[in-house]
Formats: sequence, structure tokens, C-alpha cells
Amino acid sequence: MGIIKLTEYLMPDKIYHGDAKILLRKIEPDSAALSIWSPPYFVGKNYEKDMSFEDWKILLRETINLHYSLLKPGGFLAINIADILCFKDESMPKIMAENVSRRRIKLTKEQILKLKTEHPDWNRYKLAEHFGCSEQTIDRRLNGNNIRGGKYQPQTRVLIVGGMIEEMAMNVEL
Repeated sequence: MGIIKLTEYLMPDKIYHGDAKILLRKIEPDSAALSIWSPPYFVGKNYEKDMSFEDWKILLRETINLHYSLLKPGGFLAINIADILCFKDESMPKIMAENVSRRRIKLTKEQILKLKTEHPDWNRYKLAEHFGCSEQTIDRRLNGNNIRGGKYQPQTRVLIVGGMIEEMAMNVEL
């Protein structure tokens, strides 16, 4: 009487393209010396548009966990992923403050107002020409804001993902 295989595993030494969470379950345990995985980068592509940041982290964690049983002892998992993620974060405060120490032009609001008194018909472009600066600098000094819109849009948060991936792998002893 022969042995009946209940599961058909993927053929070894082949490249498979598809959803890793599905494909990894079809690989024979302790059979891979190396697995290379390129997960979604969470940058707004069509295939990840319905995925929240939390969903994305769960995908990473679950897929890394699935590698544990299929790798041979001493096997490697290589993850091809962007090092940094940037995304809008509604929870970051929308603040704006004048950073006097980073001014490149030593121009004060008082100097501009004095010149405006002498030349009431001058607009910010003419004032900028006189002071040798940009019209944005004039507007910032007079109005304390950024002419490009100020801080009305959500700020961008930057996340370095290397440590997160490493922690997920260490948690399953990879």
C-alpha cells in the first residue's frame, strides 16, 4: 500500500508570483533555504487602497509568521521593502510658528511697515524687490503665515520600517 499525499505542495526551485499569504500555505514545511518576499509598501497603490495602516502591519506580521514553518533550519527570509513610509497623519497638530533662528534675511515686520508708510501703493512684490527677498518672506513677516497655505493640511509622518520588520521576525525566532 502506497502513501497518499493529502496536500499538493508547490514545486520547489520555482518562482511564484501572487498573494504570499495564500502561496506560503502551499509550501512543504522545512523545505525552503531562502524565501524572498516583496510585500506591499503601503504607499497607496491600487492593490492596497482598501488597507488601513493597521491592516498592513497585520499582513506583515502574519506573512512573516507563515515563513517560520517552511524555512529549513538556518534558512533565510529576505524582505524587499522600502525603508521609509510617509503618510498623512490627522493626529499630528496643525501648528505654525515663526522660527526666528532660521531666518536667512534679517528683515522685520517693523521695517516693512515703515516702508509701506512711505510707499502705500507698493504691493508685496515691490516690497520684496526693494528688500531683495521673496514676496513670501514679505507675507510671512506681515501676516505670520506661509503664503502656500499654512498648516491647514495634515502633516506627513515618517516611519522607518526596518526595526518594525526586525521585531516581527524576532518574535517568531527568525
